[in-house]
This record gives sequence, C-alpha cells and structure tokens, in this order.
Amino acid sequence: MTEEPDLSWFGAERIDTDARTLGVYVTLLIVQFRVRYSTDIPVLYREVGALESRLKPYLSIFLNDKENELDEAVAAGRAFLNAFVLHTESADYEEVLDSIELDYYETFRDVYLRHVNRNELTVKLAAESDALLLTKRFLGDVVSNKFSKGKITTAGSTILLMPFGELLAFYGLSQEETRRFFEILKRAGIMFLDILPAPVLDQAFINGLL
Repeated sequence: MTEEPDLSWFGAERIDTDARTLGVYVTLLIVQFRVRYSTDIPVLYREVGALESRLKPYLSIFLNDKENELDEAVAAGRAFLNAFVLHTESADYEEVLDSIELDYYETFRDVYLRHVNRNELTVKLAAESDALLLTKRFLGDVVSNKFSKGKITTAGSTILLMPFGELLAFYGLSQEETRRFFEILKRAGIMFLDILPAPVLDQAFINGLL
C-alpha cells in the first residue's frame, strides 16, 4: 500500500482571508494544469518574480489593492509554492495538489464564487446572444462533456482542450463574438488561461446564473 503524502505543512492558516485563499487557489490551479513539474517548478521556485508575474494578471481580476489585497494574495501564492516544493517529493506533486484542493474545497469554492464578477456577464454579444445565458449553457456543456477536456481533478477542476473553432461552430458565433465571449469569461473570473476551476462547474452555481 502506497504511503499517503504528508500534508501537515498545509493548514487552514494559509487560507484564513479571502486574499490568501485566492492566492493559494490560483497558484495551485496554475501549477496543477499549466506547469511542467520537472522544468517549470524549479524556475518558479528559484527565480524572483517568475511566479508573481503569472499570478498578478489573474488575481487582479478578483482583487483591487485598496487594502493591499493583491499583494497579500500574491505573497500567499509564493509562500504556498515555497512550502509545497520544500515538503513534497516530485513524484507526489500531482497527488498533493489534488488532495489539498479536495480537503479545503469548501473554503476555495465559497471564496472563489464570492469574487466571481457576475456584472461582466450582463452584456450582449450580439442582438440575439446574451452573455449570461451563453455562459450558463457553456458551463453546462463542459460539465456534460460536450467539449474536449484534459486533466480533471478529484474536486472537479479541469482544463479545456477545445479548439477555438469548435466553440465558434457549436454556438454559431462569429470569430469576433467568440473572442469577446472568452474575454468576458476571463474578466468575470469564470475561466483563466484555459482552466475552469471546480467552483464555477458546481451545478448550484450554474443554476444560479439567471
């Protein structure tokens, strides 16, 4: 029987504010889905600013810096990565990330959804194309596997492998409308890069998009 990785280094104090929670969660998802463990993690760990430059564009969607929240979130992401590398064998990287997301999922979900900017969805893509309704349909279609997905975590986060043209054809959007739709999803915090965090795929969240 394989021994379970030690997660004693990760405690609730790492996610005891919204800013820290977002910093840790976005870092966790980027490392889980968009980082090559053998080559990218050493760079992100050692090079000053390497991780921070990846985090800031996405965390700034959720946080303004009136209370230094953005700085707090980025610092929490950095502290999380440092501890993760120090305490985790490379062979266990994926399992540990998956376990942390699952063990603390309620906190990650509640904070993440609290910061989703639904106002960004209240626009029209075209005369007969409402961004909010299209987002609801899109997320439902992701859940029902109508689009190609890559890795899926135990909590339910995933990464899309969907070609640009697939969405364009599936919904009958123009190229410009498709680009605008992806930009809306990004500004709302529904999707960053091509990652869809588990909280926005929660059926209760999708049903609440009215």
